[in-house]
Amino acid sequence: MENNISRRKFISSAGLTIPVYMAISNTSFAAIIKKFKTKDSGMKVGVDEDKLYAVKDKGPFAVLDYVKEQGFDGVFYRTMLDLSPTLDLVKLQEIKAHADSLDLYLDSGAGWVNPYNTAETPHIRRFGNGDYKLAMEMMIKAASKIKCKELYAVSGHSIHGDPFFVAYDRFRTDVSWSDQLLAMKKFINMLKPTLKDTGCRLNLETHGDETSFELLQLIDELGEDILGVTLDTGNLPLSADVPMDAIKRLAPYVHMTHCKDGILYITEQGIVQQLRSVGEGVVNWGEAIEILGKYSPDLHLSFEDYRAENLMPFYDPEWRGHFPDLTDEDIIEFERLAKDCEDKIKNGKIMGIEEYRELPFSDDDRIKSYKKGAAYLKKIIIEKGLN
Repeated sequence: MENNISRRKFISSAGLTIPVYMAISNTSFAAIIKKFKTKDSGMKVGVDEDKLYAVKDKGPFAVLDYVKEQGFDGVFYRTMLDLSPTLDLVKLQEIKAHADSLDLYLDSGAGWVNPYNTAETPHIRRFGNGDYKLAMEMMIKAASKIKCKELYAVSGHSIHGDPFFVAYDRFRTDVSWSDQLLAMKKFINMLKPTLKDTGCRLNLETHGDETSFELLQLIDELGEDILGVTLDTGNLPLSADVPMDAIKRLAPYVHMTHCKDGILYITEQGIVQQLRSVGEGVVNWGEAIEILGKYSPDLHLSFEDYRAENLMPFYDPEWRGHFPDLTDEDIIEFERLAKDCEDKIKNGKIMGIEEYRELPFSDDDRIKSYKKGAAYLKKIIIEKGLN
């Protein structure tokens, strides 16, 4: 990873300073929805289809109807094949027309761009009759025909192991992460003609593998018209990125989102992230939305929520060696954020760690979490004049 050392200097000019948002009074989700009218412009708040287990198997039309009934503004599909396994243009146009009739946004994607793990998504290669690149090009072209020009892309898979972080491709022992980054750059470059011809852009997710510094270097090398960012706020700590610092760095290139949040707490092994509903964790959403809105005032904020606890073993030299951009100052900031969360627990401002673990999390509970987070974000969007 010879080139990683200079990445922090490379993007040092990208930091922004935005005032912290004002406190906003409590309002019910229904009241916020009534005040917040979905328009052709302005930030919108929707959901990722992947976690809608109660309805996703019923197909896109049922998903769109369900999302509308629940009061959200749109749906995020991971790949075009999730919308139509055959990329049937008539069906895709009907799905898009149905979304438009419900005044919902429809986001989609092309999938995995890391040649070292594409074998883990064999259905994509099968769709291309053995040609993975062809399948990706077909998805990009199909997306452009229904005006889905910002496309989700992802670098890694998660295969849970022990220690937990070996689940991420960054820590693979059969290939270095620097080799994977190079392979991704070469593959995305091979897709460049199709992306340019269609006016589409891939947006690589902050998945917990690539750091914000590495993402920015890829964008610089490939071109911001070809590659942008799907900002997953909950994954930033997993790649040793201080959340708000990374959001400021990436903001000019963020075109899609997965909205997640979590608290931090300190253990003997390191700092642990416990995922929680949006608005209950360490992300300063007022500041984040203002920064993101400066560059993408029509950004779609799509919820992807689940329950997990993730260890970042900051004090383990082997683990830290995988993150050459991580500084002592960053670790101090992570410790400060963790202490702030622990103080809030002691003062009764947020629920305790063990108490939160005992909460049920059914499909209905997930939707309640989404609604709670959506009401919280929409207050901020209205306050910032981004609706």
